[in-house]
Amino acid sequence: MIKDIRLHISRWMRKVAAPVMEQPVFFILVMAMLVEQPIHWMCYILDDRVAQVLRFLQGLSIEFAVVYVATCLIHWAKSCRAKIVVKTVLYAVFWALMSITFFLALNFEMCISQQTLTVVVETNPKESAEFIDTYMMSNASQLCYLLSGVVLVLIAVGEWKRKAIARWMRRKWNLRFFRWLVGIWATLGVALMVVCHVWLLSCRNSAQIYTWRHYFPYDSLDPWTQSLHAVNSLRAFANDVDFAVEQAQRVYETPASVAERDSLTVIYVLGESFNKHHASLYGYHRLTTPCMEREQQAGNLFAFTDVVAQENVTSVVEKGTFSINSVGDGENWFDHPHFATIFKRAGYDVWMWDMQRTYMAHRLYTITVNAFIYNPEIERLSYTACNDTTFAYDMQLVDDFQRKASIKKKHNLVVFHLMGQHVSFSRRYPKNSPCNKYRISDIKRSEPWMDKTKKWAIATYDNATLYNDAVMGHIFDLYRHKNAVVVYLSDHGEEIYDYRDDRGRHVSYTPTPDMLRHQNEVPFVIWCSDRYKQLHPEVVSEIKAGLNRPFMTDNVGQTLLRLGGVKTEYYRPERDVTSPRFQKRPRILYDHVDYDAVMGK
Repeated sequence: MIKDIRLHISRWMRKVAAPVMEQPVFFILVMAMLVEQPIHWMCYILDDRVAQVLRFLQGLSIEFAVVYVATCLIHWAKSCRAKIVVKTVLYAVFWALMSITFFLALNFEMCISQQTLTVVVETNPKESAEFIDTYMMSNASQLCYLLSGVVLVLIAVGEWKRKAIARWMRRKWNLRFFRWLVGIWATLGVALMVVCHVWLLSCRNSAQIYTWRHYFPYDSLDPWTQSLHAVNSLRAFANDVDFAVEQAQRVYETPASVAERDSLTVIYVLGESFNKHHASLYGYHRLTTPCMEREQQAGNLFAFTDVVAQENVTSVVEKGTFSINSVGDGENWFDHPHFATIFKRAGYDVWMWDMQRTYMAHRLYTITVNAFIYNPEIERLSYTACNDTTFAYDMQLVDDFQRKASIKKKHNLVVFHLMGQHVSFSRRYPKNSPCNKYRISDIKRSEPWMDKTKKWAIATYDNATLYNDAVMGHIFDLYRHKNAVVVYLSDHGEEIYDYRDDRGRHVSYTPTPDMLRHQNEVPFVIWCSDRYKQLHPEVVSEIKAGLNRPFMTDNVGQTLLRLGGVKTEYYRPERDVTSPRFQKRPRILYDHVDYDAVMGK
């Protein structure tokens, strides 16, 4: 019995390994062509090295299965001529994928993804010509051409000497061991590949894509699988927008009204990359928020102390704050409407002035957000007008709105999306501005890794924070003598050498409290004009009562609806941080991190 089982297994292994035994040169060369991306994954600096190695083995196994299936296609071809044709086509496909991977990695440190595919789809002839002039003959591109040429030579030589190489391999290698290795690896790899690819191709929206990525990080996979991911991600992201459009249209099937009889302006300001712990409003040792602090002392501004953003990526947070979904309740942004649509349905004029509308227009984070916010149907249903000009500085955006917005209705919602302290801190404020205040000499830090360049980065970040505060002060002044309420928050934080030798946003799969503190904790303030306070003393009292409540910015839309007096079935008081009926919700970051559990440790 046991002998029969062993015989059957041995026959199975021989049968499974037959395609590779017939085409060893093709199999080895294509494996070498596709292995660059899994190897690149191993070069990342990740906290969990064990998980990283397991992902590498997973990616390598899926690559093995992809190449094995391609080899089987040659093996199954009936005639010698058919085998040559199939092999030539497959060589061309995999060589092209390898060359594209090299080009993206060497020029942009990127891999094949929906972002790169979107850029190709949306690039016009003029931009293509500029791209060719810029990159096609760069040093990195020339290295890519050299490597691709070397691989072509290896393919030619390998196929020319294919029979000799096969004889040498049979003579030098233990064929039984090789058959069993190929048989076991191919069996397990194909099973894993089927799960990976079928799951990927069945994803219908971005939430399902993100779940798939959790188990199959696409930058650890081979270029063929990455290409499938890119194509299907575009389809899934397009579905998101379709779902969002349906939600916007449903808003107009529901009743909505404004309870406020007096004129009222609600201003929502979405900041950028504001590390709460660099705000003197929250205890920072340098004066970076004097305007907000003046308003706080005057009793007009209320600073919430325990607010976090769901991620450290603008595109994700922006969609989450504009939609009235609740991440803690497992809701997707595209299954719930934009709060601006509800305001407009209730009778508000809605003004959208966005500094980042055209910022890096071909980057994925801009494309995915704009496909939602500026979808023609959503724009028609949600906004009265949008800005048509971009600016160097945030103050210019606010001034442009003041000049161009033709205010006719007595109820208005104004949305400002600022550049804030985004990335290039020194470019976020004019050099001749009074906010260009702090210098390297003001940064009294003595860590071993601290140098003048890092001190300069900290100083310019604090200057950008000071300028952001001046912009907010300007907005307060515009509405000081009107019935108005301003809600300000930042999309996420930003590390700026606060506790380690690092800056930016690089949260790991298992983030530390320090990471979350500086990258996800954000400032959240509500400013009320004197007239608003006079007309709404109960609301102001309840704002004060909610200052220390644990809150996540995905539910800010609910707060805006309440402050704007909008009567709608979409309002959920238990999600509104200013409501007495507010209920604490799980604050889940990055789809899996329980913020309060991490900070509780």
